[in-house]
Amino acid sequence: MRSIDVLRISVRGLTGNKMRSALTMLGVIIGVASVIALVSIGEGARRDVIENFESIGTNILRMYMQRWDARLTLEQVNNIKERVPDMEMIMPVVSWGAQVTYEGKQRWASTMGVTPIFPKIREHEVYIGRFFTDVEMEIARPVCVLGWQVAQDLFAGRNPVGKTIYLDQKPFQIIGVLEEKGQYLGEGIDHMIVVPLTCAQRGRGTNRVDEVFMKASSKDTVPVVKVTVERIFESKYGPNSVYVWTQQEMLDQLQEATRTMTLMLGAIAGVSLLVGGIGVMNIMLVAVAERTREIGLRMAVGAKRIHVMLQFLLESAMLCSLGGIAGIALGLFASGMVQRMGPRTLVSPTSIGVAFGFAVLVGFVFGVYPAYRASRLAPVEALRSE
Repeated sequence: MRSIDVLRISVRGLTGNKMRSALTMLGVIIGVASVIALVSIGEGARRDVIENFESIGTNILRMYMQRWDARLTLEQVNNIKERVPDMEMIMPVVSWGAQVTYEGKQRWASTMGVTPIFPKIREHEVYIGRFFTDVEMEIARPVCVLGWQVAQDLFAGRNPVGKTIYLDQKPFQIIGVLEEKGQYLGEGIDHMIVVPLTCAQRGRGTNRVDEVFMKASSKDTVPVVKVTVERIFESKYGPNSVYVWTQQEMLDQLQEATRTMTLMLGAIAGVSLLVGGIGVMNIMLVAVAERTREIGLRMAVGAKRIHVMLQFLLESAMLCSLGGIAGIALGLFASGMVQRMGPRTLVSPTSIGVAFGFAVLVGFVFGVYPAYRASRLAPVEALRSE
């Protein structure tokens, strides 16, 4: 028997009961669509992380003190800049959780005291208005720049520049609004208020600095800057007195985490493909039982066992292949709908190929037993069956 004849018989077997074939493919369709949609969500999250870090720069470092007896002051920060030649910029930061009051409305907002180089070191431009100057920081002038979301919450789209808000009952004049940046490691500059460093220290009642942002002259000099800064503080306060992490290290860790999340999502969706494969095997066993006389007749007129086995194996593979194609279309549609609702999605050719390939593999694997069972039927006994 020619291969084309085996293929023709397999197609006729599928089209003989269209409704049953369609329902059998449904499990495969849902499985493939789930894999593509869920993996696209994971890939979208990973791409967001990468772009967020790249927008800030991979030559950024952040430093925290780890010992309670180690004081980090503005003078020490300026000293670091002088002792590390490969450092392009350095910015001390003081965190200040203040109660914000405007027109009788009160809310809590994270307030961050920084220096005027904030827009440069964080690559975060001012959307409207301006940023404060060195003179304003030196005299501790009570001015502030609002994060995008804070401005929306307090002023509902109106221009807030020139207005006055109260931070812990102290008046601060709004001089600008930062561009919308989005969530960043849970930090969310959009939800913060930025004030001069000296104002934050006065509000906190301290001359300490909580953390330091540093920008190396290039990506290649980041390791040198990190080691140099660590040695400066270890020589003064002892080992493990300071913790310095780089943007690239954090990016690598987050990429690994998001990659693991994507694999987990794909594996969870892959379970539905296995369930669909079990359904295919069940239907193929039913088909073998229903077509016992046909199998016996074909074998009686000369069909070999391998031909019978290939017939049912091809039927199973075609069911899963057609279901895979329909599943790809459904997965692309589902991914697009998810993106319209908010979360970013990114469909990769790899996810499509893996999902379709796995669907075809499921068809072959779960079709082997029904095909083998059909090929082992004795012609005489098959012809006797009703």
